[in-house]
Amino acid sequence: MLKDTLKKFGYPNSLIKEYDHWLLLLRSEQVTLGAMILICKEDVNQFHAISEEAMQEMSIITKEIELCIQAELKAEKINYLMLMMVDPEVHFHVIPRYSQSVDFENFNYTDGSWPGAIDLASHKNTISDEQKILVRDYLRGLLQTNPGTKRYNRMYTSGCFDLLHYGHLNILKRSKELCNHLIVGVSTDELIMASKGRKPVIPYEERFRIISSVKYVDEVIPQVNKNKQSVVDEYNIDAISVGSDWKGKYPPVTCDMVYFDYTPNVSSTILKKALNLLENSDDQ
Repeated sequence: MLKDTLKKFGYPNSLIKEYDHWLLLLRSEQVTLGAMILICKEDVNQFHAISEEAMQEMSIITKEIELCIQAELKAEKINYLMLMMVDPEVHFHVIPRYSQSVDFENFNYTDGSWPGAIDLASHKNTISDEQKILVRDYLRGLLQTNPGTKRYNRMYTSGCFDLLHYGHLNILKRSKELCNHLIVGVSTDELIMASKGRKPVIPYEERFRIISSVKYVDEVIPQVNKNKQSVVDEYNIDAISVGSDWKGKYPPVTCDMVYFDYTPNVSSTILKKALNLLENSDDQ
């Protein structure tokens, strides 16, 4: 039964982080530094039997693990071993891999199987209970405070932002809710002139500073052309967000696309018309 397997794995003392459908536990035998067990909370014995919600959450969790462990412990790979021979509940042994030994809290951890497949039986770092607590608490702090459970690491959105309004803020806020690092491209005066045939009301430098001051934004870059793929490649973008009015019209890119419902009755064009700032009422 699941509760018996959890007890065998040291739960609840070994708990690092609890998710909706999974538990992340410290692996008692630290075959490498940061070895963990990811076990499904659903009482199932076959991988295909876990719920769709658990499957979706697993992809978020593995991304969080990889971002944290590789960034903080400098692990070069993460191995996931699904055995389920002795303990039948759906679970993975999560094993960070290192080409070099790693010092942590005055103990030298090695990966004796590198660069081959991990050998759980023959290679172990024999550590004290005190050392296990140190590793567990470190991983708890790392994963509990890390925002990596968000769907994406780096996300991009862009616009002219000529007269900032609620529609702009809505996209920025909802984008940030999905990612760790939000990059916003602000169109230059030259790009607006070339694409719209007129100068912006607010100069680029001011629009850049305004967007930089928005709390949801982590980084602002100039948008000098409409080549979105070049931004994806240069800034390692995982997803681009845009209003739903762009569906079917946005240039193809290799990252994910996220479309937010268009905010009705709010646009820079409407504001400019109200302020008599547009000579041509059909300007878009």
